[in-house]
Amino acid sequence: MERTYTFREMLEVLRRRRRLVIGVATAVLLVSAVVIVALPAEYRAESVMQIEPHQIPADFFPSSVTSFEERMRTLKHGLLARPVLERLLQETDFYPGWKSDPDKAVEKLRRNIEVRMEGEMAGGPPSLLFVVEVRGPDRDKVAAAADLIPRTYAEMTRHVLQAQARNLRDTLAKQLDDLSRRLTKEEGKLVAFKRQHATEMPEANEANLRAAAALTAQVDLRIAAIADAQRRRSALYAAVPEPTSEAGLAGGNAEDVLRRLEATRAAYGSDHPDVKRLERQYQEVSVRNDEEMKRFRRERLDAQAARVDAEIRENEAAMRRLENEIAAIQKRLDATPHWAEQYRALDRDYEAIRAKYMTTLARESDAQSASMLLAADAPNLFRVVEPATAPSRPAGPNRLNLALVALAVALGGALLAAAGAEHFDSSLRGPQDASAFGVPVLASIPRIGGHRIGAQR
Repeated sequence: MERTYTFREMLEVLRRRRRLVIGVATAVLLVSAVVIVALPAEYRAESVMQIEPHQIPADFFPSSVTSFEERMRTLKHGLLARPVLERLLQETDFYPGWKSDPDKAVEKLRRNIEVRMEGEMAGGPPSLLFVVEVRGPDRDKVAAAADLIPRTYAEMTRHVLQAQARNLRDTLAKQLDDLSRRLTKEEGKLVAFKRQHATEMPEANEANLRAAAALTAQVDLRIAAIADAQRRRSALYAAVPEPTSEAGLAGGNAEDVLRRLEATRAAYGSDHPDVKRLERQYQEVSVRNDEEMKRFRRERLDAQAARVDAEIRENEAAMRRLENEIAAIQKRLDATPHWAEQYRALDRDYEAIRAKYMTTLARESDAQSASMLLAADAPNLFRVVEPATAPSRPAGPNRLNLALVALAVALGGALLAAAGAEHFDSSLRGPQDASAFGVPVLASIPRIGGHRIGAQR
């Protein structure tokens, strides 16, 4: 059976255990006092910086819209980055002897730095305020650290932005050189293609059609000339021999002798002497007529016929040449769709590279302008709103609060000590203690006189 205590009994326990209670409370208070006094003073310093809005147009460096929390997280990580903290340790010697274990020093310093975003300023262009608070035992070092951290981060940010702009400009310049070489090569292909197929391109169709029409007209003229020459040749052979020429006279004599011969043969028969004489005369006249005809042909007819034939051959040769030229022009007209399609393919490649070249050229120009604007704008990217100052008094620890806590701990420890001593004490101090052992209580003698200190056994 577990015993319960009344309030009066608890006061009686405290009276009996007052030495233990006072001893435990005194010991706790003494230890706490030593610890509170030994705790080093902690100073806090903070600086306030403003992030100015970026002055470079969005056309140069389009940026995605990020949330306030994302910007805060990014800024906090940048301010607490290892390069920033290492530079702080090097320049301020925040923790003496930190070089022996720089990793531990960086982590310890990171725990003693707090970055708070104050949000966007009301009115005007959007800008951000952030507060850097540094805690440490040295008032001058915490002030220097609070001032150095945002400045170091601002300097590193400017270097990063400038490096990005420079890398972008160099990359675009290399792309522009490559595109320039490709564009020159494609231009050479187009010029060579046009030079090779100049008469077979669509823009030459009209000239080819006009040339074909002119050649067709010349062919018609040659056909008419050949027909006229053939007509003159036929007329020439039909008109020979001329009656007044020797060949014509000889032919006329031969015909006259032939008529008389036939008349005489018909009248006297074939054996008559006149018939024999006319036969001899006809033979002589025929021989003479043949000779005169040969001479006439040789001297007049063959020469004129040769000139007419030469004219016909010349016109026929010219007509074949014209037909060949017309066939060549028609071949060019037939090949125009094929070469036009190939030219369009080459032109598409050329225009695509040219468009990319013009776009890259514009971006490269914008990148150069952006780089110059960034160089001019970089010093104003961060602005100190409130510089850090050395604190006049420590921010911690709060010794009064620690003393009150120590007092509460001392009282709690004393009470626990008294309760523990009472719990483990086996002395009998009344009927209730005796009944706990199963012994019946016949009578109890009340306390007579003053209170006696000590346990009754």
